[in-house]
Order: sequence, then structure tokens, then C-alpha cells
Amino acid sequence: MKVKDIIGQIEHTYGRKSHKYLMSLMNDGLDEIAQVGKMNTKHSKTSLVKDQRWYTLLNSEMVDVWRVEILDSDLAWRQIPRLASIPEIGDED
Repeated sequence: MKVKDIIGQIEHTYGRKSHKYLMSLMNDGLDEIAQVGKMNTKHSKTSLVKDQRWYTLLNSEMVDVWRVEILDSDLAWRQIPRLASIPEIGDED
């Protein structure tokens, strides 16, 4: 959606308004969206299965994954990289 589309919708609902007022409304809305996004942070845990490399994430419950950590056998948290696709190298030699 472009700025002119948003302005058109606001003017349709509230009538003709000044450019400064419309930009103020849009900035307030963007600030509110940003705050809601920050407040909707969730943490999730799952049990690891031996010899299972890939785990499915529910896309309907998340927007972004910030980090993934596992608790290793030394009871230390290890951050692991997130892959968006299957790696190009395989396990077979």
C-alpha cells in the first residue's frame, strides 16, 4: 500500500484534511504498529529428537525468528544459526 492510497482512505473516511494532519495521523499509526510488534514477543521451547536435523516452525504463529538456542550436554546455551532453506552440502561423502 502506498502513501497516496492511505491518504485516499483517510480522506474518504474523515473528509479533506491538511497534508500536515494526514502525515501526523500516518506517523501515529506507524508508531502504534511498531509498539504492538514489540509487545507481541513470544518465547517457545521444543524438545530435541536424536538424529533429527530439521524442525518445523509454525508460520501462522510468528512473524520473525530472532534466535535459536540449544542447551548442550555441558548445560551451556549454544546459539545456532537459522537456515531459511536446505543447505547445499550434504552428509554423504
